Amino acid sequence: MGTLELYGCAAVAVLAMVTLLWMVSVALRDASIIDVFWGPLFIAIAWVLLSATVHSAGFKHLLVVFLVTAWGLRLAFHLAARNFGKGEDVRYRLWRSHGGELWWLKTFYRVYLLQGAIALVVATPIVAAFRVTDAPFLINWIGLPIWLAGFFIEATADVQLTRFRNDPQNLGAVMQDGLWFYTRHPNYFGDALQWWGLGILTFSGVTWWSVIGPLAMTLVFLNVSNEVIERGLVKRRPGYAEYVARTNAFFPGRPVGVADDTTR
Repeated sequence: MGTLELYGCAAVAVLAMVTLLWMVSVALRDASIIDVFWGPLFIAIAWVLLSATVHSAGFKHLLVVFLVTAWGLRLAFHLAARNFGKGEDVRYRLWRSHGGELWWLKTFYRVYLLQGAIALVVATPIVAAFRVTDAPFLINWIGLPIWLAGFFIEATADVQLTRFRNDPQNLGAVMQDGLWFYTRHPNYFGDALQWWGLGILTFSGVTWWSVIGPLAMTLVFLNVSNEVIERGLVKRRPGYAEYVARTNAFFPGRPVGVADDTTR
């Protein structure tokens, strides 16, 4: 299948999924359910493309589907466990309060269609995997250890933050131990590594555009996600401004003015 055909299949899958989720969100009055289903959007893309090209599927295609599924399911279960019973996320409640009577309709294109469009851009490695049927080049295999490192970093960071938040003694405190000692967003860094791993794994002369998705994801983390999250944290958490001043935002590194502590 050609690139446009593959993207057409992916777009239909994403449109169907975000439309169904939007209808559910209207019934629940909870637009934030899209966050839990961010990972499954990519799982749907991977499995739809595998089904559409099953006659020519090889080891590389199956590997990419497995990696995307592992990433998406872990993220979905983590977010579902974190958000269970808490209702609509505070960001969406704020948007709802300023959205007017037709906010339920606006969420379709301002939240769900937008998230779907972003997913299609980020999904370039998945589409690229099914664009060619050749065996992976030697350089492609570099992507696998990069993906594995990213998976470990993101999963470890999420576990560390969850344990920190579940300890009543840490109420209102700033998480700055473990991986969070070296970067303010190790989960984002690990997530980006996984997508760069997929981009390299599916890169070729024909599918050079496989790295567009990882690049877009990284730029969103660097220029949007960090700023949106930290703007509120600086106001709500005493000591967070100092944490920002000494700790790298994205790439891990030794904090400014703090000796490296190998016991963290």
